[in-house]
This record gives sequence, C-alpha cells and structure tokens, in this order.
Amino acid sequence: MRLAGHSNVSGQLQYTRIEHPNSVQNMQTMPQADTAITGGMVVTGGKITPATLLISGERITDILSPEEEFAAKETINVEGRYVLPGIIDAHLHSVYIDRINSLSRAAAAEGITTLIPYVGSVKAWGVDKPLAEAMKDFVKEGEDTSTVDFSLHCTLLADDVAECEQSIPAMIELGISSFKVFMAYRKRGMMLEDEQLLKIMTVVAENGGLLAAHAENGALIDYMEEKFIAQGKEHPKYYAASHPELSEAEAVFRFLSLAKTAGCDTYLPHLSTAKALDVVRLFKQWDGQKFYTETCPHYLLLNEEKFDEMGAVAKMSPPLRKPEDQESLWQAVSEGLIDVVASDHAASHSSKKMPQWDKVFNAPNGVPGMECLVPIMLQHGFMDGRTTLTGIVKQLCENPAKIFGLYPQKGAINVGSDADLAIFDLSGKRKLGATHKELKIDYSLYQDMNTVSSPDFVFLRGKLIAEKGEVKGNAGEGRFIAGKTGTI
Repeated sequence: MRLAGHSNVSGQLQYTRIEHPNSVQNMQTMPQADTAITGGMVVTGGKITPATLLISGERITDILSPEEEFAAKETINVEGRYVLPGIIDAHLHSVYIDRINSLSRAAAAEGITTLIPYVGSVKAWGVDKPLAEAMKDFVKEGEDTSTVDFSLHCTLLADDVAECEQSIPAMIELGISSFKVFMAYRKRGMMLEDEQLLKIMTVVAENGGLLAAHAENGALIDYMEEKFIAQGKEHPKYYAASHPELSEAEAVFRFLSLAKTAGCDTYLPHLSTAKALDVVRLFKQWDGQKFYTETCPHYLLLNEEKFDEMGAVAKMSPPLRKPEDQESLWQAVSEGLIDVVASDHAASHSSKKMPQWDKVFNAPNGVPGMECLVPIMLQHGFMDGRTTLTGIVKQLCENPAKIFGLYPQKGAINVGSDADLAIFDLSGKRKLGATHKELKIDYSLYQDMNTVSSPDFVFLRGKLIAEKGEVKGNAGEGRFIAGKTGTI
C-alpha cells in the first residue's frame, strides 16, 4: 500500500494527510514512517537519485527506490522537484541589525536549516564581558529565538590571547570547536601579531579545534588607507585599492605557513582574489596540511564596479574585486578548490552607511546576503552552467557539516540523519527585491537579479517550517548543535 499525495489541475504542489492505523499495523513487513517524501530527485553524496524518503520523529529512517512499497501516516508527493539536504550557512554575523531571530526566519524561508554565526566578546558588536559568559549568552539567545538549528564560531581578539589556554578548552567543552582570528583591524583591537597567532594555533591544535582567519595584511591596509585619506581620496572607488590583492595573498601564505608550523587545522573564509587561489593551490601540493577554503556569492557575482552604483553601501572586507577574479573564483568552485560557499552576512542599516556614501573609510563594514545565498547559487551556479548541482550541495551542505563537526547529523540525506530537507522546483523564477520580508536590513546588493524561486517545502528535523517562502516554524524551535572535531 502506498499513501500518496497529489497535485491539483493547475500543477501546484499539494499534499494530503492520510491516516490508516489499522492498515499500517497489518503490514509489519513493509517500511513504515510518520511521513514519506515521494517522487523527488534526491541530491546527496555526489549523486542525484529518484527515491522515497521515510521520516519518523526527527530522523530519516529509510531511503527507498520509487518502486518499493511503504506505509506512512502522511505522504508528500514532490514530483519534478529536487530534494536537497537542509542548507548550512557557515559564515554570518548575528550581531548587527538582524540577530539570529530574524536571520533564522529568513533562513527557513530560503531552505537554510542550520546557521553558524561568528560571535564573541567584541566591543564593536556591543558585547563587553568575559568570553565564556558572552558565548553562553549567544547560545541562550539562539535557543530562545531561533527558528532553525544553529552552531557557533568563537571570535578571538588580541585581548583574548592571554587567557586562551583556559578559554579555548572551555569553548570546546561547550560544543564550540571552531575559532576565528583577525590579521587586520589593529585600530579596533582585533589584529593579532604572528606570535599571538602561533600561540592560539598551538592551543587550538592541542584541543582538536579548527582556526579561521580574516586573512589580509593589516599593516599594508592601514598604510594604504592613511595614504588615500591624506590625499583626499575617500571616494568608494579607492576602497578596493586600499585592500590590494597582494594583501590577501600574502596573509593567506603567512597564515598557512604558521599553521603548518603549529600543526593546526585551518579555514580560510571569504577568499576574493585569483592571487589568493594561487597560494591555496601551492599549499595543496604540500602534504600534511589540512585546511579548508570558502568564498561568498558577492565575490562570484559582483565586482568593484558596484561601488559606482552603491558607494559605501557596498563596502565589505575583503572588497569586491575585478571581473577576472570572479572568473577565477567560479573556476575554483567548479573544480572543488573552494570547499564552502557562505554568505558572510554582516549588515548595518543603510541609514548608517548612506551618510558616508563618499567617505568610504568612515563607513561601517559588511553587507547582507544570507537571504540570497541559496537562490544565487542554484541559479547562477547550477542553472547557468557554472557548476553542478551535486557540487553546490557539497559546498552548501556536506562540506560545512563535515568541516565544523555537524556531520552526519546535518548536511546529508542519510538514514539516521536529521530530516532537514529543502525541496525546490528549479523551473520556478523570481526577481530578488531590495529587502526580505523577514529581515530588518533595508537593502540588497542583488536587487532585481533573476533567480530560482524559494523552496516549495523546508523541513527541520521532520517538521515543515516553510512552504513557498512562507515561514511556518516558530521562534525557539531551533536547537544549539554542538560542533565536534571535523570529519571531512
């Protein structure tokens, strides 16, 4: 017996709840479940396969061929749709105008079921308390207000180095195993010198953690900014020149060199230049170095010409680069040199940026983008032929789950994994707006860009939390997921 959903005459997907308790009890030899997802093409583990997914409670309990019989209380027919693991955004900042409550609702609407924000005791983020206390507060905030599941990265500043031998093991015991340091922003008290980096790397390595770095040469950037300001060159067109490509490539080389010496596993977020990719390729040739790479949609889709249109509103670090860097990054995504694509959502309201439109060095850093991560990659990556759907699932789901110790609970469609699913009709189209209805941020770098539609269905641990862009989940239903040592 198969309990099937249906589509109406207009072709719009519908589902029907069917309960046959007596029939189910009489079919002991047949796989049984609370919910069955039928008719879809399941994308996981580097394959696209027609399959039926059975869900009981919060987990995937069986994966059947389309011909196999089953019994389920509820069946959802998703014929013509792709069934992806719930997306993971492994790089965002829930410390600005949008915190994890609103970010998680926008995430649910777009198929993201796990967020991993960078947080910490950072005065610039409005937090000034002991690191352990600050991190516990962020966990509680997420448990109280998040609609999707979440883990956390811990940001370490120069003031945290002295206590790192105590604080890093304490964070790992709390379930926070990935950390971030800065090789720039000296004036903000964030930049670490090489000897400080080595100390943190040593402690992270001894405790089985992972260390990420904002890899730009801080001294070079400070020098260039001061030079441009002294010359009255504060228009946004000078911003990219104040962060030259070599500042990133040199810092990547130095960070990986220090990490190799300390034996520390590392992660390179928001890579933006072809020159940095050259360094990555060099270190990939050398044995014994475990490190992972990330880029962001804005480096793939946009270039420094955006400054002419949006001024300081388009300011982020590293800055937008040249078209040839975009092409190099797409090639790296396609070939798998890039392990993860993440949003780096770090957005201040335009009212804080627009008064500094032509005073770019005074404007706040960071741009929105979490809400656009998935549609951009599906449209401009897969649908436009720049990469494969299985590659995108690897970079948005499987790799981040493995790198940050959430696999196999998250990031894949496997028996025993959480039933986190994002189900897409990739023939559906939309034009991105200036805002997302679930967010407080009031602008987008991707306004009017054509992409695929929001997912038809989004499940978090077996529960429907969004349907066609409408959020059905509730604040506080998300859980903190402890990050173990990576499994990639």
